[in-house]
Amino acid sequence: MRTVSLSFRDARPEDAGRLTEIGRDTFSETFGMLYRHEDLQAYLDEYFTPEKQLAEIEDPDTEIRIAVMRAKTIAYAKLGPVKLPIEHDPATSLELHRLYVRQEGQGVGVGRILLTWAVEQARQRGAKNIYLGVWENNQRAISVYETRNFEAIGNYQFPVGNAMDNEVIMRKSLEY
Repeated sequence: MRTVSLSFRDARPEDAGRLTEIGRDTFSETFGMLYRHEDLQAYLDEYFTPEKQLAEIEDPDTEIRIAVMRAKTIAYAKLGPVKLPIEHDPATSLELHRLYVRQEGQGVGVGRILLTWAVEQARQRGAKNIYLGVWENNQRAISVYETRNFEAIGNYQFPVGNAMDNEVIMRKSLEY
């Protein structure tokens, strides 16, 4: 078993560039081969800019937790209001918008730790349900979520440029 030095902290305004970089890199390395270059670039330019990331960091309804390994940001999770196209109670529901882990950070428990953080934050905020969307062919992620008691409850179309992905909506009940 390899030993790594990990630290976790809340994102700060000066992290906007790091979140832009990891968002672009992680999405591209994981899904980039699925899209035409123009569609991938349009998606990255819409969602992963320093300005967009700064706005998300400064949004009082959003929480972002980052993981650092050997002085490099290797993962992050973003939790906030539900934006998925599903009926829900906004007062008692939150969404895990992103859980991105760089390839070099996979297999050391970073994703599991960030997922646990998101669930605990949602509970602390009084949520009864936490939702997420995941690409229907990302079986590795779906399996991880299922082992953490998320269940598939619907589907929707997610735009990446002009391409449309089939996504699975998953929910975890936080009520005991």
